[in-house]
Amino acid sequence: MDLSDLSHHVVTLEQCGPVSVYIQGDLDKQRDGTVFLTVHDVGSSFTSWVNWVMDISMEEIRKRSVFIHIALPGQELGAVDRPGDWKFPCMKDVGLNLVTVLDNLRIQRVVGLGDGAGANIITRFGMCHPSRVLGVVTINNTATASMGRFMDRLREKMKSVKGDGQSLNEKNVSKFAEAYRKRTEIILDLNKKINFDVLLIAGIKSKYVQDTEAIHKEMSAGLCSMIKIEDVSEPLTETPGRVSEAVLLFCQG
Repeated sequence: MDLSDLSHHVVTLEQCGPVSVYIQGDLDKQRDGTVFLTVHDVGSSFTSWVNWVMDISMEEIRKRSVFIHIALPGQELGAVDRPGDWKFPCMKDVGLNLVTVLDNLRIQRVVGLGDGAGANIITRFGMCHPSRVLGVVTINNTATASMGRFMDRLREKMKSVKGDGQSLNEKNVSKFAEAYRKRTEIILDLNKKINFDVLLIAGIKSKYVQDTEAIHKEMSAGLCSMIKIEDVSEPLTETPGRVSEAVLLFCQG
């Protein structure tokens, strides 16, 4: 995978520190078109979203959009160990402060895309800044507190995330996993704070199907829809074409 076509920025977020941001597409030309903001899962990297954007199924959307990929602290491929006392920021702080990225890049509104832990973060971002969001698409989302279920899939997931001979830093990933495990519940606030369209995508084999159903049940019928994808647990990497199709339809309204 060639990342040289992406422009790299570092934006310092309050309570979170410096965060790497990778822009895929021409922001100057597309600033007023569709801008997507992506947040990756724990045990994954922003490159999971880059690979999806490069999938053949994304050709049409890619031509007329720009993608802002957040590389969460310490989660890039080949990242060095963070200091021993370093703590990954809590989900609430990341969600609240991602707006600084939009302000820095002079982007008014985005369509949020989040996978796994990133789905929880992008949902929080939308809840904190509804006026900056056109809509949110999440994959394997959860709005409840942790039951610790994701730890068993984490090692498997990390094995598949490699690029240019580099892999994820396990120590840093474990700090992200710990912060995700300590997340607070947001399910009762969804209806109070969300006034934009939400599309929930879940892999039928994922442990988060019931969590996704719980979000769907909690939210106003007109705002929230749900797609379950057969035979997979990780739709973004296992069925990128289905995710592209869903995102395209969502953006067309």
